[in-house]
Amino acid sequence: MRIILADDHAIFREGLKLLLHSQPGFGVIAEIDDLQHLKSLLYNQPADLLILDYHIPGGDAAALVGYCKARYPGLKVIALTGSHAALVLKQLAEAKADGVLLKDGAAAELLLAIRAVMQGGTYLSEAVASTIASVGLPLSTRELEILKLIFAGLVTREVADKLKLSPKTVDKHRENIMRKLQVNNLVELINKTHQLKLFDGC
Repeated sequence: MRIILADDHAIFREGLKLLLHSQPGFGVIAEIDDLQHLKSLLYNQPADLLILDYHIPGGDAAALVGYCKARYPGLKVIALTGSHAALVLKQLAEAKADGVLLKDGAAAELLLAIRAVMQGGTYLSEAVASTIASVGLPLSTRELEILKLIFAGLVTREVADKLKLSPKTVDKHRENIMRKLQVNNLVELINKTHQLKLFDGC
């Protein structure tokens, strides 16, 4: 099995290589530490499996997953992430990653995931699946964008400036967000966001 590792942490890659090379028939044929050159690597180096770190620098990892699945239908993609944020995990699943696992999971689970996806299945770790299932949010993309900025501590004027909206429009969106999440004030909104683990830092 020809495997490409895409992760910007050399120590983590070394650990993965040791794990993978311990398995009969597994071979790491290339490594890369940024997304900028991954497309050309995939073009020049045919592979069976890409193990991709969501937080690797150089671009949008979820978009890269979508590109890989469209351009190379036979390539399996397993996304690893240290993020427990529900929207990050949901984004990877919706991009059609064959597997999504947390980096703090067990090595045995990664091997289980590899075997599952190489046999044509998909694999979401239990933690990932339960987190994704909790995100049945009725929020629009714009509302999520505004909620993320509010969660980051920006006030109405700062949100408006950043998104090039009027403060009145931002206030209206915030009212809708609070209504949909069934909260009554900013403190409850922040607490609910923490509870849902929507963003990194929750």
